[in-house]
Amino acid sequence: MNTTWSNPDPDIRAFLDDFDERGADPDGSSEQLFAAAFLAADPSFAVALTPEQLAGTLPARRAMFEAAGVGAVRRRRAQQLRLDDRHVLVSGTWSADRAGGALELSSTLLLRSEQDGYRVLVYLNHHDISALLASPLPGSGPTP
Repeated sequence: MNTTWSNPDPDIRAFLDDFDERGADPDGSSEQLFAAAFLAADPSFAVALTPEQLAGTLPARRAMFEAAGVGAVRRRRAQQLRLDDRHVLVSGTWSADRAGGALELSSTLLLRSEQDGYRVLVYLNHHDISALLASPLPGSGPTP
């Protein structure tokens, strides 16, 4: 097993570009990038989902982001750790535009190489997104 994180290889960059593009499209089908069953986790929960269940949650997630005034989300950095010939850990940071400043989001994905491309086996958000969106950005509250 490799123990060195590195810049993403071209195939991983292409996957992340597709992941970001589909996630930004309100009609996007990002669930096609996930395994038939995958683990979604954050600091508050962990749940096994199917891509169909993920698709059912996306409209509410988009509405939550819109209600919190979040605009475009852009990947700032990514790195990979190849575990074996089929599995890759990918860690990334995204910046989300929001009135009063940008939100920093980070997550780690465990990807598996399949015949038709990579699929997400584990999607770990390093933040509780609901709590993060509910809290004001530093410096955006009323001044004393």
